[in-house]
Amino acid sequence: MNKSKLIVDSVAILIGDYSIYRKQAALLILKAMLPSDFVKILLSDENLYPFDRNDTRVKEWTNKIISKGKCELCGSTNRLEAHHIIKWADYPQGRIDIKNGMCLCHDCHTEQHKNDTSYHMMKAK
Repeated sequence: MNKSKLIVDSVAILIGDYSIYRKQAALLILKAMLPSDFVKILLSDENLYPFDRNDTRVKEWTNKIISKGKCELCGSTNRLEAHHIIKWADYPQGRIDIKNGMCLCHDCHTEQHKNDTSYHMMKAK
């Protein structure tokens, strides 16, 4: 498969109705093959995706994820939070994609961010 076709296919996967893991793989391919500035432009259409966590669409997404009622990793029902499987910054289209969300307790959510800059801030909560 040539590079151009791989890029087009990866973009189509991000836009289409594919599993979140396939979308994550497509994003990794795009990041590896394209300049980061171009990937950011490609994924950052303000007319389509929320850019503020206070956007009502994001709040609705959060409520739907938390309504699962228990942590999807440990089963806890305490301090539930909505977690983006593919990070908010990496996948604007996934910011309100139910398939890109997991209901996690605060402790499991913090552990999911262990290698992120937000980890210590979350740990302190």
